[in-house]
Amino acid sequence: MNLQTQRGMTLVEIMIALAIMSMMMISVYSAFRGTRQGMEVAETYQTRYAVLRNCMSRMSAEIGMSYLSFNRPLGEDKHYTLFEGQDLTGGDNLTFSAFAHVRMRMDADESDQSVIQYVLLPDPENSERSHVFRRETRRLTGETPIQIEQRVPAFVFCEDVEKLEFRYWDDKKIEWVDEWRTTKKDMHPDRLPQRVMITMRVRDPNGELQTFTTQTILFMQERIDLSK
Repeated sequence: MNLQTQRGMTLVEIMIALAIMSMMMISVYSAFRGTRQGMEVAETYQTRYAVLRNCMSRMSAEIGMSYLSFNRPLGEDKHYTLFEGQDLTGGDNLTFSAFAHVRMRMDADESDQSVIQYVLLPDPENSERSHVFRRETRRLTGETPIQIEQRVPAFVFCEDVEKLEFRYWDDKKIEWVDEWRTTKKDMHPDRLPQRVMITMRVRDPNGELQTFTTQTILFMQERIDLSK
């Protein structure tokens, strides 16, 4: 038997084979890691945008249920139903009466009519962050937006929002306006805008500024009389 034909692999051949296997394993691992990181980034984006869509959807639905009522006693200065949108430097705020309150308990001393307020405020623990906060009364109280701010607690509605803007469609002027105040005789007494444009500006996970805009229709344009 020829011993030359039975010779095994040399050390150099083994090292070359190991090097080739190592490169293949590194290549597969790099591809897998890149795919996993891409999936994680995509999931982060999807989660962030899903939260924003849900926030804007709920905000649109509640604003769409805004209404005004004739019911105010003679000589009464309080406005139990209102729609007050103010254009402020730090971020717009909107206070409105709506058929939007949900009673969580059957015997709760609450009404389906409430006053809701959306406002952009800095984070109380980190001034570099700002959030959209939401307030809601359990019934119509006749309080002004400022009084509601002082009495009703605010809860974070949408985190890390850098800009909140509301615009209102005035069907008489046929244009968008920046403010709408039904309690002011020199502005929009006792009438609602036909539509409201909602704009929120946020930063995506990469730090890029993104703008999200939607519109909602206010269905109850005519003041209603709840005494009938």
